[in-house]
Amino acid sequence: ASATSRAPASRCARGGYGSAARTLPRHGQASTSKFDAEERAFFFASTTMQLGSGTDALFWEDRWIGGRSVREIAPLLYACIPKRRRKLRTVADGLADNRWARDIQGTVGIHEIGQCLQLWHRIAGTTLSAEPDCLIWRWSANGVYSAKSAYTATFAGSTTCAAWKLTWKHWAPPRIRFFHWLAHLDRCWTADRLARRGLQHPARCPLCDQA
Repeated sequence: ASATSRAPASRCARGGYGSAARTLPRHGQASTSKFDAEERAFFFASTTMQLGSGTDALFWEDRWIGGRSVREIAPLLYACIPKRRRKLRTVADGLADNRWARDIQGTVGIHEIGQCLQLWHRIAGTTLSAEPDCLIWRWSANGVYSAKSAYTATFAGSTTCAAWKLTWKHWAPPRIRFFHWLAHLDRCWTADRLARRGLQHPARCPLCDQA
């Protein structure tokens, strides 16, 4: 996994995904407002909704239909729903008298109608209970969030590289290995790096006399 792909989970682990995954506020998923779009997408892909009473799960946003959301099942139909309704309509409210169908607005073509019928069929047998809705974390066996599982998830599908041994498992003295590591990361204070930061630097290379 690249450094950028690991960043969401590492920041989420430090920044509060634990409390977000354990707590389900009224009318919606755990608050992720302090995370950027990539991190929210990671959270969305990592959670499913275990439906209970349906009073907290959002009909249009949460992944409550067999682990999938309406946006994943019927994207064209989802686009016909005003953003305000997506954030307010709960599953319990939407299933009552099929109120979810009243949220559909705008131009509805044959493809949207087809997805509407598909969604209708998928949710026809949904039953609610007195238990509270619950977010399930997919990266742990018990469904409970942990920082370790979030970080490990970012390595899914990655391959290991033994190139690090060329730097750290070597006979050279530690200071040479450390310098090699800095050079590999382009962290040595070369003249061009000093120039980019507006710091004092030689105009020409002392070794090759080139600019």
